[in-house]
Amino acid sequence: MARWQERDWLDGHYELFMDFHDGWDWVEAAQTLWAQLQVTGVWTEREFDPDVDPQLDPFDILVTTELLTKHLHGVAHLPNGKTAPCGCSISDSHNWLIFFLPVAGLGRCYDVGAYPFGDVGRPWTREVDEWLAGLAQGIYREVPFRVAAIGFEAFTLPMIEEPDPGMLKSRACGVMAPFGEELLWLPATGAKRA
Repeated sequence: MARWQERDWLDGHYELFMDFHDGWDWVEAAQTLWAQLQVTGVWTEREFDPDVDPQLDPFDILVTTELLTKHLHGVAHLPNGKTAPCGCSISDSHNWLIFFLPVAGLGRCYDVGAYPFGDVGRPWTREVDEWLAGLAQGIYREVPFRVAAIGFEAFTLPMIEEPDPGMLKSRACGVMAPFGEELLWLPATGAKRA
């Protein structure tokens, strides 16, 4: 029996969206993602039992995505000590990789309320943002990305070419981008999405 039920995968996704320089960087990025201690995986189906179903080797991701699926699934080990379902979406026709946490699954770990409606500045979002930023930093050390966004349905937000002064004032999602020799992390300011 799967650890999570179908409803745990609903209500949209809280995401780490990474846009890479090269069209194949997502392969190494996905391998690096699933090798980090904060996540366990990888399975090709959402209905997996981590205690029974065999995991795929992260280094077989390219073969897996070409033959089976564009979505991989796993277990997120969150900073509050709880676990939630997670996954990543892969595009072999674009330069991006999306790591996601279903909001309903996060609701088993945090008081998400009616997120993303109403108060979007809940304490859990800051904790999860920092956790996702840590994942992104681990990936960036191995596979530098052009830009990353962290937040609810971050994939639907327009991506930016480079950090600009306007980003320092108002952001609906967190943004990470190279700035000189550093990886700049700008947390969300709670601004409404356009």
